[in-house]
Amino acid sequence: MYNNRQSSIPLIKVWFMKKPFKLAKNRYWIVLASAIVIFGGLWGFNLYREQAIRSFFRHYVPPPVVVATTRVRSFRWRHVIKTVGSVEAVQSVALSPDLSGQVTGIFFHSGEFVRKGTQLVALNDVEEEATLRSLVATTALDRLQYVRQKELLTRNLTALSSFDTARAAYQSARADAASEAAVIANMQVRAPFSGRLGIRLVNLGQYLTAGTTVATLTRVAPLYVSFHLPEQDISRLHPDQRVRLSLPADPGRRFSGQVSVINPTVNSATRLIHVLARFKNTHGWLKAGMFGRLTVLGRHRVQVTAIPRIAVSYSLYGDTVWVVDPPPAHVETPKPVLPTVRQVFVKPGFSHGAWVAIAHGLAPGMEIVTQGQIKLHKGDRIRINNGIRVVPEAGSHP
Repeated sequence: MYNNRQSSIPLIKVWFMKKPFKLAKNRYWIVLASAIVIFGGLWGFNLYREQAIRSFFRHYVPPPVVVATTRVRSFRWRHVIKTVGSVEAVQSVALSPDLSGQVTGIFFHSGEFVRKGTQLVALNDVEEEATLRSLVATTALDRLQYVRQKELLTRNLTALSSFDTARAAYQSARADAASEAAVIANMQVRAPFSGRLGIRLVNLGQYLTAGTTVATLTRVAPLYVSFHLPEQDISRLHPDQRVRLSLPADPGRRFSGQVSVINPTVNSATRLIHVLARFKNTHGWLKAGMFGRLTVLGRHRVQVTAIPRIAVSYSLYGDTVWVVDPPPAHVETPKPVLPTVRQVFVKPGFSHGAWVAIAHGLAPGMEIVTQGQIKLHKGDRIRINNGIRVVPEAGSHP
């Protein structure tokens, strides 16, 4: 009885020692199976989702983009060069005395139109006038001496040296009188040409030093418009070429002139050529210093392919236009087939109003997009809505 009890105790210990190992082993397999089920389910769900997305986009057709279109047109335009310039006076000067003195007379008003040679300002010349009268008297006396010596010489009653001395004295006196008369003339300020005076800058009794400006004098008609063009346009310039001018200060008027001077040299730093256009300015609407926009017209008209400027998408890698491709013909589908678009690189040329000439890339008659370009991608279907006119008509005479 005792022996049996002693033998059963080790068996119980062994059984309890093995049971924790079996429980740990079962937990390992349970965790592994759970992980496989979880990750397998996630992988299967992602695979199903990707297949569903592919299937959706494989059969998805985006809605058409609503755009406005117009046709590429052909015109006969005169080649033009557009630039900006400033109005300059043909003649303009700051009037000032050559000598110093006190102002004794002012003979003009601000803004007055004066003729060439009109006296404008007089300086105090009392001392110079007295000196001139003395020199005139001396000249008269020397002349009498010269005439007498000349008569005596013809009769051989005087020496040749006496005659030469009298002649030299007479000529010297004349020169002194002319010099003093020039000094008196320089004490007056006269208009060197006909024009319009500016604001008076002196007062009666004021002491002026030489070179002090008393007023400005400007020739108001005709006037020059000065502008610069790139050296690439030299071959398109010629004297008497027509030029049109518009002023932001007076947008309602247009002025017509002609190219007057083309600088024979090109600025080596800027590669620009200086040009002057002459405008009659009969009514005096142009003022020196005004800013204006110029259009230099070419000699002949050329056939150009033109499109609205808003149809061109400008970018650093090139200028593009969206061209409409019509749907293929003889295609039977349950739904109507819409036109598509493609992007074409173009080279814009000179412009006329809202239209721009295209050097290459398009042909007359092609349909292009004028509104809605920002929403387009290559091959997109479009729906055309031209109910609202956004492109102005272009004339054939720029």
